[in-house]
Amino acid sequence: MSVEFRRIQSMSSKGNQRLRIDAEGDLYADLIATDLPPGQDWPDAWPECPLRRLSEAELQTLRRLIVDVGFAQLPASLIRAGRDGFRDELDVMIDGRPHSVVVERTEPPEPFIRVRNALWKLAGPPYWP
Repeated sequence: MSVEFRRIQSMSSKGNQRLRIDAEGDLYADLIATDLPPGQDWPDAWPECPLRRLSEAELQTLRRLIVDVGFAQLPASLIRAGRDGFRDELDVMIDGRPHSVVVERTEPPEPFIRVRNALWKLAGPPYWP
C-alpha cells in the first residue's frame, strides 16, 4: 500500500503540504514555509528522512479505513470553478490498484475527508490543521 496527499493553495506555495506513506510504511511530510517561484508547488525532492515509520497496526488500520469508506468508488475529480482556495489531491495504491481523487474549491466527500484526516493525524502537528 502507498498513499500520498497534497494540499495546494492557489495564490501562494507558502503553506502547501504533502504527506506520503511508502510501501515500507515510512511517512514523509513536507510543509512549504516560503514562496517558491511561480508555477512551482514543491521543491524538487521529498525530505530525505521520513517523519516516522508507521507500525503494522497503523498501516492495517489505515488500509481498512480506505477500503471500508469506499475511497476507490469516489470520482476522479470534484472541481468548482474559481480563482482561489485549495486543491486537495489524494493518491492511493492498494494491491496494485491505483485510485486518485482531486478536490478543488468544493467540500470533499466524506470518504475523502476521513482518509485525509487519518493521514493528518498520523503526521501530527504541524500537519494536522
